[in-house]
Amino acid sequence: MSHTRPRRLSTVLTAATLVLALLVAGGCATGEASPAAPASGSSDAAFPTTITHAFGATTLTAKPRRIVVVGLKEQDYFLALGEVPVAIRDWYGNQPNATWPWARERLGTAKPEVLARAELDYEQIAALRPDVIVGLSSGMSRQEYDLLTKIAPTVAQPAGDGSWAVTWQQMSRAAGQITGRSAEAEKLVTDLEQRIAAVAAAHPRLKGAHTVFASTYEGQYYLFSPETTASKVLLDLGLTMTPEVTTLTANANQSATISRERFDLVDVDVAVWSEAATDPGVTTLLGDPLYTRLDVRTQRRDVFLGTEANGALAFASVLSLPYVLDKIVPALAVAVDGDPATSSEYSAR
Repeated sequence: MSHTRPRRLSTVLTAATLVLALLVAGGCATGEASPAAPASGSSDAAFPTTITHAFGATTLTAKPRRIVVVGLKEQDYFLALGEVPVAIRDWYGNQPNATWPWARERLGTAKPEVLARAELDYEQIAALRPDVIVGLSSGMSRQEYDLLTKIAPTVAQPAGDGSWAVTWQQMSRAAGQITGRSAEAEKLVTDLEQRIAAVAAAHPRLKGAHTVFASTYEGQYYLFSPETTASKVLLDLGLTMTPEVTTLTANANQSATISRERFDLVDVDVAVWSEAATDPGVTTLLGDPLYTRLDVRTQRRDVFLGTEANGALAFASVLSLPYVLDKIVPALAVAVDGDPATSSEYSAR
C-alpha cells in the first residue's frame, strides 16, 4: 500500500526523560557514526538561522555537522545538497541504509544508522550526539518534540493544514536553511518546477484527464485523496480527480476503502495502482469480471507501479521526482491514449 502512515510513536514520557537526562549529562559515550564531511558550497556565514515549524521556531547557531533524520523522507533532500545524515529514519521498502535507488549513489561509502519506523528510540538518538534533529515528514506530536529538544535542536513539520501537509518545495528549502545551502536548495526547486511544467506541456493528453490513485493492499481496495503526496504529483502533471473520489477520501486518513461493486470509481481516463501487475492483489483484480469489463481495463488505461516506482511517487522528493518524470509519465501517456495496442513496462496485458 502506498501511503500507509506510520503508527503514532509511543512514548513513556517519564522514563524517556530520565534516560535522556542521564545520556546528555554523561556525554552519550557509546559507539557513534562519523559526522558528515562539510559539503562544498555550504556557508557558515548563513548562521545563526531560525527555522519556524509547527511548534514554534528553532535557532541553529552554527552549521550542523551531525544531522539525525526522524522524518520519513528527509534523507533525499540532504543528500541532494551533498550532506549525509548520520542517521536516517526507515519508512518502508526494506532499502539498504533506508535509501532508495534514486538517492543511493549520493551516500558514497557512508552507512548512516537506520532508525526504526514504528517507534523512536530516544536513547539511540541521544547516543548519536546530533547537532540537529529533523522531522519535517515525521508528523511528530508536541510531546515527542519536547523530548527530542532535550537531546538537540529539533525542526518539526511546518505549521499548516496538518501534521503531514509538507510539500517537496518546503522540505527542500528547510534542508537548505538547515545546512546553510539555501541558494542551492532554491535552484533545485526552481529547476525541478520548470522540468515538471515542461514534461506536463509535452504530454497535453494528461491535462484535464481523470485519474485515481489506488491500491489492492491486503485484499482491500483503497482510493487515495488528491491531498496525498503521490496524488499531488499526478495533479501537478495536469491530471484531475473526480468530485466523488475527492469527497469520499476527504477524511483524516486521506483514503477510502471500496467494495468490488464500486469499481466504477476507478473507471477513469488513467487509473494508477501502487502495486505491480504481478502482485497477488492485482492478479485477483485482473481476474475479477467486475473490473475486467470496465473501459479502464479493456482499453488498458490502468498502470501498475510496483515497489520502486510507487516509492518514487510516494517520496515525491527532489531526487525521486526525476525518476517519476522519466519512467512513470511516459506510462501515463501510453495509458491515457485508450489504445489497448500500446503498452509500457507498467502495463498488464
